[in-house]
Amino acid sequence: MERMYKANKDRVNFRLVYISEAHAMDDKFPVPYASELGIREHKNFGERCTVASRLRKDKKLTIPCLVDDMDNSVEKQYRAWPDKVFLVRKDGRLAVAGKRGPWGFKPALRKVDEWLVEYKKTGREPKIVMPSADDVDLGELQGEFNMAYSAKDYTKALDIGLRIHKADKDDSGMQYNIACVYSLIGDSDNAIDWLGSAIKAGFRDVNHISKDEDFVNIREDARFQKLLSDLRG
Repeated sequence: MERMYKANKDRVNFRLVYISEAHAMDDKFPVPYASELGIREHKNFGERCTVASRLRKDKKLTIPCLVDDMDNSVEKQYRAWPDKVFLVRKDGRLAVAGKRGPWGFKPALRKVDEWLVEYKKTGREPKIVMPSADDVDLGELQGEFNMAYSAKDYTKALDIGLRIHKADKDDSGMQYNIACVYSLIGDSDNAIDWLGSAIKAGFRDVNHISKDEDFVNIREDARFQKLLSDLRG
């Protein structure tokens, strides 16, 4: 994105809009970097601005950055959580409308890059590129998973989680979530197996795993303790 900005900023307006933190360390679905950097859910606009500034500094971004308000107005209007890419033509129509991230982020950036290359070459705005209605929207499925989990509809959450895993087998976070759901429904064997898979795939936040109340049913299981022990080294 930074590369595209520097190559096209003289003819295209770029804006990075920082919205609510998707996977803060105190969220139900945290990511390791949030714990490493101490990023918590924002309590006020100042905290949100601080994290946005840190993002720009850490990633060495020069793209102009806006910060969404605490009512999450931009996020709701564009259904942008956890992240999303748009390219808007001069006539206000969407040229590119990506799927929600993280699965849709890079494919949308590639579409934007292709659009910008053609625009730079011809001087004319290319055709509108919209995602296929047949594409699996993993961002939407993630939202459905979160809602089912919050409603304690674990059967539905498990079904959705397995669908997401089938489409993206490298998502360690979803493997971890599936382990949580299996534990909650009392299936210890599958809970241990999926937790092991999540760890192998990169979910290595041992402190979070050890404190997660979803694993209360398997916390004393020797296999669970061994996974923690191996993680700690």
